[in-house]
Amino acid sequence: MVEFKKKKVKSHTLGEKLKQVRERANVSLSEIAKNTKIRKFYLEMLEEGYFDRLPPDVYVRGFLNSYAEYLGIEPLDVMKLYEKERGIQRSMKKTQNKQTENIKKSSKLEFPTIVFTPKVFTGILFVVLVLLGGVYFYREVGEFSKAPRLVVLQPSDDLSIDGSSIEVIGLTDKEGKIRINSQPVFVNDKGEFKEVVSLQNGVNEIEIKAINRFSNEEVKNVNVSAKYETDIGKKNVVEKMMEAQDEIKNETVKLELEVKEFPTWVLVVVDGKNIQKGTMLPGAVQIFEGKENISVTAGRANQILIKLNDKDIGLLSEDAGTIRDVIFDLESEEIPIYEEREEKEEIVEEKEEQV
Repeated sequence: MVEFKKKKVKSHTLGEKLKQVRERANVSLSEIAKNTKIRKFYLEMLEEGYFDRLPPDVYVRGFLNSYAEYLGIEPLDVMKLYEKERGIQRSMKKTQNKQTENIKKSSKLEFPTIVFTPKVFTGILFVVLVLLGGVYFYREVGEFSKAPRLVVLQPSDDLSIDGSSIEVIGLTDKEGKIRINSQPVFVNDKGEFKEVVSLQNGVNEIEIKAINRFSNEEVKNVNVSAKYETDIGKKNVVEKMMEAQDEIKNETVKLELEVKEFPTWVLVVVDGKNIQKGTMLPGAVQIFEGKENISVTAGRANQILIKLNDKDIGLLSEDAGTIRDVIFDLESEEIPIYEEREEKEEIVEEKEEQV
């Protein structure tokens, strides 16, 4: 073992003094670690003053005692300096911890404590009810001023067809009403509607109107161009043929319907079969032939002109109300007696049952 003369330690820090004495003696940390059985890492921490990285205090004191004896330094002076520096470090650490805790406390949001007394609960309930009432009122006002939904799925505007009728299909509000050319149309519980409209040759304007429960209206107009050869046009071509077949002609019922100024819903039953069901537009003409009889039901009786076997009969009725189940057969020479119903809603009820 190298003999050193013991000296009193006078240094700013313990670690600096130990390192200074070791370097003057020209001794490495590896050599000291080998002779004192102290790990080199612990010796480095002692010289750097990182006491917190060392084992518990009792071991540190043992390390310093062995290190001091090896370097020839008075162990008592080393211990006093260690206790002094250690105390300073602990005091600084405590101060830092306290500052950190204060920062954490100040960063936390403090919420006032609310005590739910009956008075507070009543106030909260009142505010909630007022808000719900405001939402409901706003919603009702919006519904009151909003126009009804109206979606026309068929036909498209400016459509051209070869035929005398077209099916109008669309959607509206569940509780809404639909009128096509001023005629009521049945709407199911899903808001769907469907109606067959008779067309005249040329351009036909179909008006679809939706009405909601607040009487707000939404109107869409669809133009449909129809091109077809009417039975009247065919009459001139086959007139001679029909005159040569008077006997056959007299054995059939021929009924011609023509609509005057306003659109009219018409149901025509020929020999027990539904042949025509839908709205006929002004100027539209339809001819029907049957072997036994033809039954006519109309929403506006005074808008239907009748020809029976090419003979002018006149109006279906002078009354503007609803007429139904007027039967024409081979023996009819005038409008038969019929049961008249003034309320147009009954015609809609019949349409709903058939749909």
